[in-house]
Amino acid sequence: MLPAAARRALLALSCAVSGLVLLGCASTPEGAPVHGKEAMVSFLASKDGRKLVIAGEKHHYVFDGDPSVASMLRWEGRTKISPALAGEVKVARNQSFEGQYVLMAFDADLTADDQVFLTQTGFAKTEVKYGDRTGPALRYIGTARGKRYEAGVLKEGEGVDFSRTHYLNYVEQETASGPFEKAAPTPVGRAADGSLVLGGAPLAVVQGGTDYSCRARLMDVCFFK
Repeated sequence: MLPAAARRALLALSCAVSGLVLLGCASTPEGAPVHGKEAMVSFLASKDGRKLVIAGEKHHYVFDGDPSVASMLRWEGRTKISPALAGEVKVARNQSFEGQYVLMAFDADLTADDQVFLTQTGFAKTEVKYGDRTGPALRYIGTARGKRYEAGVLKEGEGVDFSRTHYLNYVEQETASGPFEKAAPTPVGRAADGSLVLGGAPLAVVQGGTDYSCRARLMDVCFFK
């Protein structure tokens, strides 16, 4: 039997020579990761901030919030925080995922009490260039680990009013070890009154944040509500 590298080379050569899009040519080469993206629709959290859901158009990314994120989500000044995903979310064959996120706020937008709270929460001082702003800031870098599910239907008012379309970039790994498992239905459900729940815990839409990279600006500040 030919080595894997030789088999891939022969497959690529046969595709090039034939010029036909055959099943073997159109499929992902053995072991190659699959990159993709999907628009983010909403961000949901339990009241205590310990259960979080990034709702995309195609999938729900469910994970546990660490104590720092839980504290920040309960903070009334959270609209001063700019959240962002760092790089691609890595999705394994069993639909488990891991990705890094960044929470950041410029010093100029914070009161002295804000800075004390965020520092105690785990934010660190840094110099940041974000969008068209540069300056000293407080930043928190965390890791989200959880499970990816099929997206469920959200009602009107359950999405985040972003100032522009935000995408979640992902890479599906371990394609050499076998086919990807189909994503299970989302565990996000409905209570008797129609509200969102996860494992019996009520979920709320997290609105708030400042997007300094937005180009459609009002009074020099661009918010998603």
